[in-house]
Amino acid sequence: MQGTPRKVLSANLDLLRTIAVLSVFFDHLLGVLHNPNFGSLGRFGVIIFFVHTSFVLMGSLHRLEKTAGSDHALAIGFWIKRIFRIYPLSIVLVLSIVAFHIPAAPDQIYLWSGWRVFLSNLALSQNLVYCNNLLTPLWSLPLEVQMYFLLPFAYFVIRGKPRYRSLALWLLSVLLALTIPRKILPLSVFLYAPCFISGIVAYDLIRSKRWTWKLPAWVWPIGIFVLIALFGPHDNIAIWHKMHRAWGLSLLLGVLYANVEEMPSNWMHQIFHWIADRSYGIYLSHKVVFWIVFYRMERFPLWVKLAALIAGSIGIPALLYTFLESPLIRVGSRLAKRYLESSAIRKTYDPA
Repeated sequence: MQGTPRKVLSANLDLLRTIAVLSVFFDHLLGVLHNPNFGSLGRFGVIIFFVHTSFVLMGSLHRLEKTAGSDHALAIGFWIKRIFRIYPLSIVLVLSIVAFHIPAAPDQIYLWSGWRVFLSNLALSQNLVYCNNLLTPLWSLPLEVQMYFLLPFAYFVIRGKPRYRSLALWLLSVLLALTIPRKILPLSVFLYAPCFISGIVAYDLIRSKRWTWKLPAWVWPIGIFVLIALFGPHDNIAIWHKMHRAWGLSLLLGVLYANVEEMPSNWMHQIFHWIADRSYGIYLSHKVVFWIVFYRMERFPLWVKLAALIAGSIGIPALLYTFLESPLIRVGSRLAKRYLESSAIRKTYDPA
């Protein structure tokens, strides 16, 4: 390779992930406060997550490849890490929903949906089997899981020379998005493929060190907010009616990321980094917090509800990250490392 992508720990990536999760958070908060006119803000926040995720995971695959004995082992090791990243928290959430009768949205009533829905939510396969989401934010997780399966193959396509295969891959993903979901409805992941591939384009541009400009760091936050404005955050139009716009803006976001300087690390970055690390917990828990504060605590004084909202929105994701996410991320990393090392040893001593 002519170069390697910037480190995953970066102020620019932390800011991007922070804006993504806060877009979802404030969209849903306004909805609970009876102002549902920012639905597109939250939806574009999820699109930003997709771009961010695919870029970061390309870097993860690059690092894992150094110890992998084969492409097959690389894919397996990558999937091991992702399973331990996404499933523990989602499983705890689904079990908690059933145990404590948490409704899918704060203003709804909990109803047992049956074992099929329960098991599909545990497996994060709702879109494949046409099942409802036990909590509305769960809709995006099956798409991420299915994209995890595809990302190693995308990595195999773009690595090496010639560069910029990712741009051809993005065009192919648009073609697939326009055709496959219409023919095979469960494969809705392809509808979002151009958004994921946009992160791969960013990775490809950075590693190539060509066709990139060094725009000043202040362009990055301004650019993100301009792209959000271009998506049209002040409406509640269903995402599939704005998918073409999402594809184009995702690509612009990826190209922009590849062309800006890294923002300085300061106290603001520390805040963004804290939020980014706990963004998964914020994403999955915030509607539960809203349900507790605005419905279960409906008769409490305003100041008590405000204190509970702040404490729950910060404290619950912090506890989940400290005692569940972070330990199991480390477990997944150790298991993947052991698997890759053993596969490399087997390759070394294979008589063939």
